[in-house]
This record gives sequence, C-alpha cells and structure tokens, in this order.
Amino acid sequence: MLQINFVNLKQLYYDPKNPRMPQSLYGSVDELEVIDYMIRYGNIIELMESIAQLGYSEAEPLLVVPKEENSKQFIVVEGNRRLTALKLLNNPEIAKVRKKSIAEVCSTAKHKPTSIPVIIYQTRDDILNYLGYRHITGVKDWGALEKAKYLDQLYELHISEAGDQIYKVLAKMIGSRSDYVERLHTSLKLYEIANNEAYFDAKIKEKDFNFSWITTAISYTGIKEYLGIMSTGDYSIETLDKEHYKDLFTWLFHPEKKKVEESRNISELNEVIKSEPALKKLEEGNTIAEALIFTTQPSETFISLILSAKDNLQSSKNMIEQLSTYPEAAIKVITEIEKMCKTITGAINENFQQSGKDEIKNLEKKLTPDQINKLLSLIEEQGE
Repeated sequence: MLQINFVNLKQLYYDPKNPRMPQSLYGSVDELEVIDYMIRYGNIIELMESIAQLGYSEAEPLLVVPKEENSKQFIVVEGNRRLTALKLLNNPEIAKVRKKSIAEVCSTAKHKPTSIPVIIYQTRDDILNYLGYRHITGVKDWGALEKAKYLDQLYELHISEAGDQIYKVLAKMIGSRSDYVERLHTSLKLYEIANNEAYFDAKIKEKDFNFSWITTAISYTGIKEYLGIMSTGDYSIETLDKEHYKDLFTWLFHPEKKKVEESRNISELNEVIKSEPALKKLEEGNTIAEALIFTTQPSETFISLILSAKDNLQSSKNMIEQLSTYPEAAIKVITEIEKMCKTITGAINENFQQSGKDEIKNLEKKLTPDQINKLLSLIEEQGE
C-alpha cells in the first residue's frame, strides 16, 4: 500500500512535461506562465471554490517525484490543476487574469490548505503506467490531444523493450485496442507537423484546435490513401504526401477556407476524396455538399441536381400563402429560372438529336447504297 505523506505547498512544483500544457508551454518552468494558462483554460475558479469550502481531501493525494535526488522539493506529475487552485488560494496576488473572482473566493474561503497529501514516487516513469489507464480509458478522461501526448511518453518509455509490438503493449496497459492506440499516436505526429508549420498559416490557437478530427479523418481509407498513409492496419507517415496533408488540414481547420463544419462532414469529405471528379470540384472551391454530388455518374449527378432544384421550388410554392408583401425580387429570379429551364430543355433536345444524326452518318459510312435502300424500305413498311 503506497504511503500518503504531507508536504508544505511551497515544496511543490509544476510538471514541465504535463501533457495538458499547450505546445508553447511544454517544458516550461515558468510557474506564473503555467498558472496564467490554468486560470484561462483549466476551470480553476470552480476547483478553488470546492477546496475553499470543503478543504482538501486525503482521498485525492498529489502524485509527486523528487525534483532532484534526495530533494525535499517535488514535481507534481499528477494534480497540476489542484496545485494551481491551492497556490491561488494561498496567494491570489499571483493571478494575472480573473483577479476579482479569485480574490472573492479567497476572501470567503473556509479552508486554505498548506499541508498537502502526496504519494512520493522515485521516478516519473513509475507514475506513467498508472496515469495511462487513469486518463485515457479510466475515470478521469482527458481530451484526445492530451491522451496522445501521454501515449507518446509511454511509447518512449517502452519502445526499446516492446519493439514492433509496442502498440499491442500500450493497448494492454491502457485497456484499449492496438489500432486505436496507433491511430492516436499517428495523429499526434500529424499534429506536430502542422504545429511546426505554424498550422499552414491557418491562424488558429491550440485551444481552438479539434485534435480528435485528425484521429477521425485517418480512420477513413480514402483519406489515408490521399495522405499517402498505408491503407490497412498501418498508420506510418514515412510516405506522407505533405501537400495533400496541407490541403486536408486546411479543409478541416482553416477559419476562412475550411470545408468541414462538423464531425459528420468528415465521412462526406472521405467520399469526395475517393472520387477524382468530386475532389476536383472541392479543389476548385466548391463545398463538400456541392462536390459530393459529383461522386456519382454524370447522368445521376444531373438528375440529382434537377431533383434538388425541384424540391427547393416546391418548398417555395408552399410558402406563397405566408407572404405579406409582393416579392418583386423573387419575380425577377423566377423569370430567370423560366429562361434557364427552356435553355436546359433545348440543350438536351439539341444534344441528343445531334447524337442521333451522328449515329445515322456513322451508319451510312458502314452500309452500301443497296443496304441503305433496303433499310429505308423496311422503315416505310413499319410506318404503314
């Protein structure tokens, strides 16, 4: 049974390898920067209120490792949010933002703990395996990006022993499937490429980045092949087509150029990417819905467009009784639609009449004069 110890709050330091930190703070030892980030994005006020009113429970000890060998200072590997709440309760002046809210919590606090329960491990690696299950499939679920960062740490810890069985080993450790573990780890590599390229000029922030969409996207065969990733059970990015990945990233995340508005659009994007005509339409600036039509044969696409137009017109017809003013602008559009319908009808008739004439000309080239005369006689007889 691991022993719970009590240490002074001043002896506790943030984990510079905390996977919940954004890329810009990963490895940072600047305590004030970490606290500022936690206040902005970690729901710290609510946690402060809970501790301030109820105290700090021994049932939730922080998991720590010595900062240095035989040191009386410790790095908090598990519990950095709680550490932030405790530091702010005891020293609200260090807050750069939300100062008023933090001061109000502190002014009414019943508890401001300074003696904190911890479990001391000798090395950070001793804690990693436990956290892998706890936060990836266990009771304290993390976001996809945070899971991927922790998996990467587990990967580095076990790769030398596990070799090509690494994803099966990690899957057993966290209680998941090996294909999901590999896909999540590959998604992190793709994310890091985008991060190194400044998100391909997409001007987005990590907190607004939906990492799980990458994991979802590469689960589709069409998208995997488009990226140059192996299509069956292998998520290696050694053959990654970086230009195609830039396009995919843009379609998923670029604030001004993205095509995907919600996660269900990713499956539709996959269908578009699998079809060369549809993909071309997408690259030309069409939406996924517009490009999706071109995943079928031309005749089916044409009929689909006509039926869609008919449905819209029917909906407009059903709304006529609800109109309160004369729709002058609509009348102009209706006139244009009438002209367009005549043009389409005329083009269809002309096209297929011409096709018939061309077929007759081709037939004339193949038949002798006698054969043509016999054919004409047969046609006349059928007419009678």
